[in-house]
Amino acid sequence: MIRWLLSLFALAVLLGGGAMYRAYGEIEPCRALAVERARHDAHGLPLEGAIAWWTRLETGQKSTGACARELAASWFAGG
Repeated sequence: MIRWLLSLFALAVLLGGGAMYRAYGEIEPCRALAVERARHDAHGLPLEGAIAWWTRLETGQKSTGACARELAASWFAGG
């Protein structure tokens, strides 16, 4: 029973990591948050590279937990 639960947990972690990598090209929450913010702020403008640089600089100052919370909040807020 415990082996089954651990296998299920490992599968969930692998699927979640794979989904994040597919969506953002990153698994680390702060980098994924930077990509999410750059996509949201750029709106298809040619300044996307500059916006991505700024958001990486901004999210680099946060802890991993804070980035993960903000990333999850952006998913559920529809942004």
